[in-house]
Amino acid sequence: MSSAIESRPPRPSDVSRKGKWWWQDAGLRRLYLLILVAILSSATNGYDGSMMNGLQTLIYWQNYFNHPEGATLGLLNAIQSVGSICSLPYAPYLADSIGRKKTIFFGSCFVALGVALQTAAQNIGMFIAGRFFIGHGSSVTIVASPLLITELCHPAQRGKVTAVFNTFWYFGSLIAAWTTFGTLRMTNDWSWRLPSLLQAVPSLLQLCLIWWLPESPRYLVSKERYDDALDKASCVVAVEYHTNGDRSNEWLRFEFAEIRTSLEIEKEGENHGWKALFATPGNRRRLLICIACGMFSQLSGNGLIGYYLNKILDLLGYTDPLFQNKINGIYAATNWVEAMSAAFLVDYLGRRPMFLASNSSMVVTFGLWIAFTAVTIQSNSPQFGTGALVMMFLHTLAYNLVWTSLNVAYPVEILPYHLRAKGLTAFSFSVSLSLFFGQYVNPVGIERLGWHWYIVYEVWLVIELLVVIFLFVETRGSTLEEIATLFDGTDQVEQLRVQALEKKVQATEAEVIQVENVQVME
Repeated sequence: MSSAIESRPPRPSDVSRKGKWWWQDAGLRRLYLLILVAILSSATNGYDGSMMNGLQTLIYWQNYFNHPEGATLGLLNAIQSVGSICSLPYAPYLADSIGRKKTIFFGSCFVALGVALQTAAQNIGMFIAGRFFIGHGSSVTIVASPLLITELCHPAQRGKVTAVFNTFWYFGSLIAAWTTFGTLRMTNDWSWRLPSLLQAVPSLLQLCLIWWLPESPRYLVSKERYDDALDKASCVVAVEYHTNGDRSNEWLRFEFAEIRTSLEIEKEGENHGWKALFATPGNRRRLLICIACGMFSQLSGNGLIGYYLNKILDLLGYTDPLFQNKINGIYAATNWVEAMSAAFLVDYLGRRPMFLASNSSMVVTFGLWIAFTAVTIQSNSPQFGTGALVMMFLHTLAYNLVWTSLNVAYPVEILPYHLRAKGLTAFSFSVSLSLFFGQYVNPVGIERLGWHWYIVYEVWLVIELLVVIFLFVETRGSTLEEIATLFDGTDQVEQLRVQALEKKVQATEAEVIQVENVQVME
């Protein structure tokens, strides 16, 4: 028994048992500070939703664009999702071909262009064009950023850091909400142009700072740039196992070898193109989870608040623009605190229990939200309006347990390297399509059906809960490579490993024969 333990390769848990925290390691501190640059991609998206909520309360924005309502208002919001969908066919290929860093830079350029058009808009068409480019660029960065973050993080912190990525949606939302609150009293068009302009800040920071990040070791190994990969991988190993930059460290070399081996195995079992996502039962299940995560993250009732908070508050009798902006700001602040707190619980409570708790709670809170709203409108009783407002915040708390922190982290975790970019693209397509539906249809539904429109979401929340019960698996404590066995089974993974080794032996034998032939000719 003791000899088996001694011969076992080092694992991520070994690092944590040494009593060192990540902030006690200089290499990890530098790495996670740099990773904030990639995390800013999420803040760009979050800024947009809260900004559009705020702009709808600004009289100068309303006057400039002739008080858009219904389908027109829906198009102003939904065009961003159209831009996002248009980038998805090529975004994963870009991330796999030129690297994660350059892809983020490319997407940030599009966002900067879109913000310039949006801020300088002279008519509604120019405003729509700007939002199209913002959505296009944001989608590209959202595909590449989680890949880079996941592949740079030390396994001991991977779950938490990847979960933190999407919580920065609310950081951007918080900045936008209080920016529009601050410009509410401005008496010219800069009341809406200034918030529009500030949307470029996260992307401009990425354009300037992205080059300081190391490239993904997995990407470098996939391109057979082994020395570069080993240099970058050395930044993510705990200090107990090496002095930063020590290429001979045991854990570092084990992790590097594991990356190489897993990539060789995955490449051996890879079907070319998108058909790989449908090739095996395990991959089809992964694809369904990716699509489900994308849909559930946008269609759980949160989209009603995310872009049309003022419409919801109007139904409850809260029509004062100042009050609506305050609620928008408070909503963004509480969301960020909730989402950040939940992100640090994922490795303690597990993924599946948190998904179940979140979706069960949302069914209850959204049902009560509907009931309070109905009574408020039918009886004209303001105290029930307060109850509806409380339920709205409690519903968002339930949502934030997982659907902010894990809706990106979970799909990335369950996808092997050769499917990761494409799987995340399928997720992003699902997000964009669901977001487009919500952005375009919600104002029309509220305008025509009032609170009855909410019932559609309550039925959908029950469906979500059933999908989570029967489809989602627990991944806590597993490496990216070990998670493959949960979907493909031990036999399938071992078969691919054997095939990869056989191919390697055949290649070696061919090289030996070639060398012998050359020697004979000489």
